[in-house]
This record gives sequence, structure tokens and C-alpha cells, in this order.
Amino acid sequence: MKSVVITGAGSGIGRATALAFARQNYHVFLLGRDSRKLRITHLECGDATSIVCDLTRAEEVANAARQILSTNKNVEIIINNAGTFTYKPFEQQTDEEWTAQFQIHILGAVRLTKALWPSFVQNKKGSIVNVSSTLGIRPTAGTGAYSAMKAAQVSWTQSLALEGAPHGIRVNCVAAGIVDTPIHPPGAILQMQNAQPLGRVGRPDEIAQSIYFLASEHSAWTTGAILHVDGGINLL
Repeated sequence: MKSVVITGAGSGIGRATALAFARQNYHVFLLGRDSRKLRITHLECGDATSIVCDLTRAEEVANAARQILSTNKNVEIIINNAGTFTYKPFEQQTDEEWTAQFQIHILGAVRLTKALWPSFVQNKKGSIVNVSSTLGIRPTAGTGAYSAMKAAQVSWTQSLALEGAPHGIRVNCVAAGIVDTPIHPPGAILQMQNAQPLGRVGRPDEIAQSIYFLASEHSAWTTGAILHVDGGINLL
């Protein structure tokens, strides 16, 4: 049985992605900060391992990686999905808020990937999907910290793809648009519906299917790709 590691697995895109892989008979390692939400996703997935982990804490990431590697599961895939969203004018954004965005979107993903990378190199195969955002490519006002981190994810994806290619490791990225998840404040989804070229925001399962495609053998000759799944908003 193959295994996949998914961060931010307690809700939204992470939960939907976990279910998508579980339906394809993967053992799913569920990482997240909320133990209650992880338990719910775990019950839905069935064959899974839940690990409460705050990606902003290096020691917790290291412990999670050790636990994953000690199971002797055939871990082949990492989905770096965990994130948080803030909307605030630039002059109101604090150093602490910028640091928090960096810790969760970049450094947390780097730590986990780095800890599991040697096993991928040893096995001469692996697939990593980073969940970025359209805002990392086409930012809007008030999203400076978030957009900057999502842009960094895109650049890191392409750099890591070049490093991983000689080892049979693929690295790709999904640039998600506005998706109906708890990351957005109440009422925001309704306000953003009409701005979408396809007339609605996305569903978590729609992003999850794209993540599964990039992670699986269905895209075996694809690496360094940035897949827009955003209802066409990047075209505006």
C-alpha cells in the first residue's frame, strides 16, 4: 500500500484531498493542529494515521517525520497544503503577522519536505504537491503577506523540481482560486461569487482532484508545473 502525507488535513482542501487519496486505497498520514478535526477526517478516511503537529514548531515537525518514517509505510507523496489567510492593508500588517505567514506557508513545508526527502532519494521516486494560490501570481491589494508567501511557494516548487528530477522526484504546484473553505471569513464567499468568470467559487473536492492528478502516476511526466484551478480568475 502506498502512503501520502497531507498537512492541514483537518478541514477544507486538506480534508477533501485526504478523502480523495483514501478512496484510491492510500494510507493517509493526516497532519494538523486541531486534534478534533483530525479525528473526524480520520474516521472518514478509514486507513489513516493522525498526527497533531504545528508546522511552525520545528520540534513538532521533526517528531511527526520520525513517526511517519518509523511506520515502514511506503511514503511516496507529500501534499504541502496547510495555510492561513489574512486580509489587511499593508500599513497595518505587523512583523509578527508576516513571520506567521512565512512559518506556516514556507518554513513548515520546507521542514517537513526536508525531513522526508532522503527517503525519496533513496527510493528514487517521490511526488510533492504544494498548494499555492492564484494570489501568488496575480495578487490583490490587502493580501501582501499571503500573496508573497504563495509566490514563494511557486518559486520553491520549480527550484525543487529541478533538484528532484535526477532522483525521480517530481514537484508540482496547484494555484487554487477562491474556494469555499473555513479559511475565508463569514460572508466573503457570497461576495466573491460574481467576480468569478465561471460564476461561482470552487469546491474543496475540485482542488483535491487536481492535487491527486499531479501527485499520482497520471502525471508521471510532469514536474515543475503550476496548475491553475481557479475558475478562470487568473485571466482577469
